Amino acid sequence: MKNYLFIFTLLLSTLSFAQGSNGFSSNLSSATMDNSQQNMFNAVNYQGAYLANGKSSAVVGSPFAFEDATIEITSKEGKVYKVPNGNYNAKSNQIVSNFAKDSSFVFDAKAIESVKFDKYVAKIYRDEDSRAKFFFELTPHATVKLLKRYEAIIKDGQINVMTKQKTSPDKYVVNDSYAVSKDGVTTEEFKLKKKSILKLLGDKKKLVEKFVDDNDLSYKEEADVVKIFNYYSIN
Repeated sequence: MKNYLFIFTLLLSTLSFAQGSNGFSSNLSSATMDNSQQNMFNAVNYQGAYLANGKSSAVVGSPFAFEDATIEITSKEGKVYKVPNGNYNAKSNQIVSNFAKDSSFVFDAKAIESVKFDKYVAKIYRDEDSRAKFFFELTPHATVKLLKRYEAIIKDGQINVMTKQKTSPDKYVVNDSYAVSKDGVTTEEFKLKKKSILKLLGDKKKLVEKFVDDNDLSYKEEADVVKIFNYYSIN
């Protein structure tokens, strides 16, 4: 049976990995967790910490990429843990478990091999600036991997030019973008368009074009581009 346990040993070390984290506390307060969570916490006898999860009454919305759900974290040692209320904080680049309205357990990214969400598996790759970031694999078994990134920003609310007063609140906006990886480590930004795809897969250009035409696929639709990458890998 898979270990249904928080990976508290994966918590923290994130201050060196994530940017802009605030609200750090050296000890978890039992008052912030319900009984079942506290029992899990006691079971591993761990003195941990938590971070504020970025939600604010002054900012509308959320920095999280998905709805909270059970996720599966695979550690570097190959152990698999089911984590309730799991999510990806797209502003701080952290894998979290949202155990309270304004607080999250933050897992040590350096100890994580992969994270399985409902649709995607997330792994750490290096972006074009060599920064370690979580990317979501759309074609995990392809020779050239198509990856997706989520990034949350805070969009300023509107201001009345006459009164200088805010007429709408600031809000989180979660944007997504694409990248490719040829070596499973580094990434390059990538656009879902015909020119970019045919240039990348140029050694099989004619084969790819025929596959797209025969199957009435679009170079701009994510699901279709996934099919193109997978087809390229097996032909």
